[in-house]
Amino acid sequence: MNTYEPRVVGDQFALLVAGVVDYAIFMLDPTGTIVTWNEGAQRIKGYTADEVIGRHFSMFYPPDEVRNDKPGWELEVAKREGRYEEEAWRLRKDGTRFWASVVITALRDETGRLRGFGKVTRDLTERKRQEEARSAERDRESALLRAHAKRMEDLERTKTQFLNLASHELRGPLTVIRGYNSMLEEGSIPPDQIPAVARLQEVKLAQMDRLVEQMLETARLEHDAFDMFHETFDLGDVVQEQLDIYRPLSQGHHFVLDADDRPLLVAGDHARVGTIVANLMDNAIKYSPGGGEVRCTTGCRDSHVFVSIRDEGLGIAAEHIPTLFTRFGRLPTQENVTIPGTGLGLFLCKEIAGRHGGDIEVESTAGAGSEFTLVLPAAF
Repeated sequence: MNTYEPRVVGDQFALLVAGVVDYAIFMLDPTGTIVTWNEGAQRIKGYTADEVIGRHFSMFYPPDEVRNDKPGWELEVAKREGRYEEEAWRLRKDGTRFWASVVITALRDETGRLRGFGKVTRDLTERKRQEEARSAERDRESALLRAHAKRMEDLERTKTQFLNLASHELRGPLTVIRGYNSMLEEGSIPPDQIPAVARLQEVKLAQMDRLVEQMLETARLEHDAFDMFHETFDLGDVVQEQLDIYRPLSQGHHFVLDADDRPLLVAGDHARVGTIVANLMDNAIKYSPGGGEVRCTTGCRDSHVFVSIRDEGLGIAAEHIPTLFTRFGRLPTQENVTIPGTGLGLFLCKEIAGRHGGDIEVESTAGAGSEFTLVLPAAF
């Protein structure tokens, strides 16, 4: 025979609920006023029983939810459906938030009369943090996969552009060289013109060499294999070296050097800085097809040294300047269509300058020439 009285069992159950520490378990009257409070509720929410019993349970909700009467709506749902359940943010006594699993159950007597509500809350903040961390990791991995796919797509497009560029830009100078070689073999070029033909062929070979080198340098950048040598050298010497190369090759252009007498020392890759200066001189010649002066100016500016190369050529409209330093960027103007170029030169100039801690500046007006300036940190 069962010797336990219902009242004894009820008292023991109340003790059991009161001692639970992992869950906040408490009772509400039909209006939402707190009437019981267990140890778990005190641990999770931070309030003692004396601080909450007799107060409305909306005290645990963020202010915006109180203004919208969300607590009252939850009780109405529980009253109508017998149960309300959600996961949401709740407030502790110290004002901090915790992610809570909340279950509100309507409690009715044997006649169906509503006697109040049972509310069980569990702190799932750590679980939510772990879920968010896993989600962030998945997002990070997805972003890496998308970036990799984009890089592969860009590399494939670059490869196609390289092939198109090589086939188009190499064919022109090769055709000229083959043509003159054929004429030399046939003896149809007068002896007094052979030196001029040799210079022209040298120009075409230099054009092909620049194309190949630009393509190789761009490929090294794409594959993060752009290793630089470091030494200290004079920027003025680099400018003079390139002038010695370009003066004999230019036709209709007059190079002028306005040099600073002071040492213009730079720490970096001598050959690649030479490539920048060569590209700027080559552009000054190409984009001033009518000839004219090409002025090279060297000097110091605060803690930097610079070389500026100015031409009297076609110039660049302001809206086209951002295109200059993009890979394969060619200006969309009628004058530029007939001028050979890879669209890689200024892109590489900008990249090399940046890896030396410097920059390429440009000032230009359409129809009034351009001035490109290489600025590099001085090596003191």
